[in-house]
Amino acid sequence: MGNDYATVAKETVEGCKNRPVKAGVVFSGLGFLTYAYRTNPTELELLDYLCERRQQLVLVPVSEHNPATTKELVSRDFFLSQNRLHHYNLWFFSLLVASDYNDNLRIYSSQDSNLKDWPWTELWRNIVDVGALGKWFKMDRAFVDYDINTDEINLLPDGEK
Repeated sequence: MGNDYATVAKETVEGCKNRPVKAGVVFSGLGFLTYAYRTNPTELELLDYLCERRQQLVLVPVSEHNPATTKELVSRDFFLSQNRLHHYNLWFFSLLVASDYNDNLRIYSSQDSNLKDWPWTELWRNIVDVGALGKWFKMDRAFVDYDINTDEINLLPDGEK
């Protein structure tokens, strides 16, 4: 059996020498997937990330908060407090999905499958954020100008914007 593995290893090395571009693409892809898997944010990292972002926002006076940033953070806090925010680890990336109802809620509209959308439609409609490569994309986009109140800037005359 060891001889078989040795033969496969030799043939793989020869194949890499014969087609170096293909080998480079394959190994680069495998390297990227390994990196994506290792840096995929977990649920605990999500909670730490939200805590860090709250601390970052606390350091800025409320009058200077960007409304989009505040809305994004408040919506996640709202979903978390109602037990409606779910983290799905999909190996190379993570999804944050908000459900329509709390998992413990047992009312008719939350249980009847005839009143629900297709699972894929419901999933697509309720995606809150996508996390990959160690960050959450929508939240990072919302925090770009977290200390600039765009409502105040919109009130300025056109020449001063």
